[in-house]
Amino acid sequence: MKRDTRKMLAAALTLLTGLLPAASCQNSSAAGDADKASATAMSPEFAARLGKDDGFAFSLLFGADVQGNLKDCGCPKHPQGGLAWRMGYVDGLRKIAPDAPALQLDAGRIFAHSVGGYVQPYDRVRNEWMLRAYGEAGFAAANVSYFDLPMLAELLHKPEFEAKRQLFPFAARLVSANIRPTRPDLAAPTPYVIETVAGKRLPKPVRLGITGVTMSNPNPSAETLNFAVEDPAEALKRVLPELRAKSDFVVVMSYGPEAQTDKVTKVPGIDLVIVANNLGAMILQVQKVNDVSVVQAFSQTKLLGDLRFYYAPDGTISQMRLSMPSLDKDIPTDRRWEQMVADAQKAIDDATKATVDAPPAESAGPASPAPPSKP
Repeated sequence: MKRDTRKMLAAALTLLTGLLPAASCQNSSAAGDADKASATAMSPEFAARLGKDDGFAFSLLFGADVQGNLKDCGCPKHPQGGLAWRMGYVDGLRKIAPDAPALQLDAGRIFAHSVGGYVQPYDRVRNEWMLRAYGEAGFAAANVSYFDLPMLAELLHKPEFEAKRQLFPFAARLVSANIRPTRPDLAAPTPYVIETVAGKRLPKPVRLGITGVTMSNPNPSAETLNFAVEDPAEALKRVLPELRAKSDFVVVMSYGPEAQTDKVTKVPGIDLVIVANNLGAMILQVQKVNDVSVVQAFSQTKLLGDLRFYYAPDGTISQMRLSMPSLDKDIPTDRRWEQMVADAQKAIDDATKATVDAPPAESAGPASPAPPSKP
């Protein structure tokens, strides 16, 4: 009897041992599911910023005036803006509406502005990191403002032009319809780009034609001699017929005051104008100016413009809805973008220290292109 009992216990232990790995796998799988659920869970604050997926076809995300800064604004009471929170919002948008593409734009003043017509070494580092970041984030385009012209001269300097484009592919997506070089050793900026948007909620792919214009420097004595800034409306009259013929929907990014918006919206062929002027968006909704839809970008992209497009079955736009969510601590961030911001800041700090520590003769400015001089 004892021998039978021992056999029964041995059999039970064998059975239990065989079950343990399966039980362990089930627990591991359950833990993995719990981790996934935790990763996709959103705080009520973030969910409110994103809003509901109500069937929009795609989203146009826009900001401006980041001035070479990938970090947040650094405001003590309420830090806002920055690449990490912006990309966190984009990730959230993709989670709630995976079938609705999101395109990103910058309406102007992407670069840090160095005084004196050339770019300081530490500002060059800032600006190069902006190009890297926007390129890796897949931005569709950025408008060139008059503040950006010194850096533009370096990027479009013909002797280094191809090398710069290879190093910073996003430079080809710096658009301007009204900036032209005044020196033979400078190339012209890209006048426009065309981005095709395709998605399950669109009756057919939509070709977005994207261009930009800027006001000229309000201080004529400080105007750079590298480029001429043409009248925005006149430049658009020249560029738009070609762009309109290639596009289903035309977006103009306009860096300048309200008076410029009025002139730009009178040019035929424009569907949407995104206005930037470092003043902050005064009106947080879609306006109609001269029968053209107009939205305003917020300074330093503290608030991100999220313009959502809705299409009717016949392929026409039924409506556009705008929200301006704050980019702040309520938005989760991805380690990749946090690391990029940290790497950029370290490079900027190192370049600043090197400039401060360098002998005066070595900190006078870059060798190429040379500081502006009369042709």
